[in-house]
Amino acid sequence: MPSAGRSNLGGVQAPFSVLNFEEAKIWAPLISLRLKNGSMPPWGAHQQHQGTFKNERYISDEDKQLLIGWVEAGALEGDAEDQPSTADELALSAPANEPTLAPDGSMWWMGVPDATVAFADPVQVCEEASDWQPTILMHRTGGDLSKHQWAQASEIRPGSSTMHHGTSNYLGVAVPGRGPQVYPDGWGFLVPSDPFITLNMHYAKQSGPGTAVEDNTVGGLLFYEPGDVIDYVVQNTIPMNTDIVIPPGDPNYMATHEHTIEEEILLLALAPHSHYRGKAVKIELELPGVDELETLLWVPDYDFNWQFHYEYHEPRLLPAGAKMHVTWWFDNSAENLANPDPTAEVRWGPKSSDEMMNARYYFTKPEPQGIVVGDAIPESILAQARRGTILPGPAGRLGYEKY
Repeated sequence: MPSAGRSNLGGVQAPFSVLNFEEAKIWAPLISLRLKNGSMPPWGAHQQHQGTFKNERYISDEDKQLLIGWVEAGALEGDAEDQPSTADELALSAPANEPTLAPDGSMWWMGVPDATVAFADPVQVCEEASDWQPTILMHRTGGDLSKHQWAQASEIRPGSSTMHHGTSNYLGVAVPGRGPQVYPDGWGFLVPSDPFITLNMHYAKQSGPGTAVEDNTVGGLLFYEPGDVIDYVVQNTIPMNTDIVIPPGDPNYMATHEHTIEEEILLLALAPHSHYRGKAVKIELELPGVDELETLLWVPDYDFNWQFHYEYHEPRLLPAGAKMHVTWWFDNSAENLANPDPTAEVRWGPKSSDEMMNARYYFTKPEPQGIVVGDAIPESILAQARRGTILPGPAGRLGYEKY
């Protein structure tokens, strides 16, 4: 899609535009094929979860057949009289989720940020790089970060197509298929004064002559106003199993992990993550005194190129002592076309050629905090926010070196 209409998908950009008839007709056969094989629209959660999570991407059988029928009938153009012709009509027919134009000309899906950060200099992803993961310090480029502030939203805007995903201590996560993190009213997180904001980048591209890329990824924060009330302070954690050993050629290796909820929480969202060999993931809930497990999330066809943030319409109350049972399946066979090396024994690691079986989730304490923005901040919350600051090591480095 054109840059003005491209959502922040963690560096993954739409390969073609369908904003008008001429463009859509060219790709009509491919659209039909992707609808038939189920890869369009992309959305990992099984049909059983329909209505559970925000921003779901299911398509009804009727709508699917309507599109396929249009293609098979020759992809004919509709009646010109039915097309919007004025700016007002175009605005009414446009999707509700449209980017906002900032004064500097940048586009933001969460709204114009109150503070922005960027790299001090563009990052040079050299020709030899294929799977590079530096952690880079972000510098303030706009707004005020000199005082404690409550954020309701954050967004990472990829500066090149080589960024597969990025993870930041205060900006959140940018992965394929996920837009900005915008919390419900009254939910948020604290950004302490003068924060040391870092961004762990994952650059993924083909190596070789002529493949060098310059990256200018930026981030933004949207703050609450003085007098607003923060009832729920958002936290997240990542249950994981780092002991996985996937045998060469195994088409269906299974690994499990259990995670106990120590204190009562409100569960806001789930965000599982693995790499090229990730095949499927199931997160189940065991409640104290209940024998039967409840499926919180079932992703039967996990895709490394589409990693979603599954946020509940209504947060779930989980009691102390509840357990999450996380099961991942991996395909390390030659039948997995994304597999970089089916002859390799694969263990946990940060590179795409390694594997992970994360089950990140977002939560908060269930009791409303009633924190008024502008008033004194509880010391426990301030300490928690400051723990998000990642300082450089003894050599003063953040892992940003030439590949």
